[in-house]
Amino acid sequence: MRKRYEDFLGRLNQYRLYLNMTQEELSSALGITQSQFSKIELGKTVMPYKTLECLEGMGWDVDYLVTGKNFEKGTSELNVILQQVEEIYKKEVLSVVTWFIKQGLSKCCQNLSIECKCEMEILQMRAIGECPYSVLYEVRKILDVAQAIMAEKLGVNIKKYRKLEKNETRPDVELLFRIYEVTGCKPSLILHNDHVESIIIDDLWSNMTAPVQNKILSLTEQILYFIRM
Repeated sequence: MRKRYEDFLGRLNQYRLYLNMTQEELSSALGITQSQFSKIELGKTVMPYKTLECLEGMGWDVDYLVTGKNFEKGTSELNVILQQVEEIYKKEVLSVVTWFIKQGLSKCCQNLSIECKCEMEILQMRAIGECPYSVLYEVRKILDVAQAIMAEKLGVNIKKYRKLEKNETRPDVELLFRIYEVTGCKPSLILHNDHVESIIIDDLWSNMTAPVQNKILSLTEQILYFIRM
């Protein structure tokens, strides 16, 4: 695990240098002292959740920083349509669109990545109306394990895990990586618990071919036409 965290620190340093920012400039933007940031970059202090959240708010790709993987980013045409759906219709539209996406993925992908599988499962849970404490709660339910087992997998005590699941405390970068390693859940989903559906739809959309995407868009527009009649 420490080797992976050192890899994260390497990416952090490279990203900062790529942006031509000094430690002092970046620490100022993050609202911490240069000394505090130096300890983070040297690995003397584990980067806390709030600092990673600030980096994400500055436009940094936190999924790449933490996992070392480049995931396609961007707003899908489907999300553009869904963002215009009236609040009273959102739940039922999400349910139908989730089914469309699942069918689309089955036609386009023989072997979904662990990240996509995790996202599809979360989207299905939200589509049926479950209101979880957090994404961490959802992924535990997907794995079908007790809190004690999940806590053990993540290397934390049960008391801390329960607080994590209820968002009463937030994971630092090392713990975010363990969550990703155990569940396939990207850090960005943990950071954006309130609009996870949009992030997931964008992520899954990129795994489908243009003809399948166009079919889903057409069907979604037809569904919206009928429910608004």
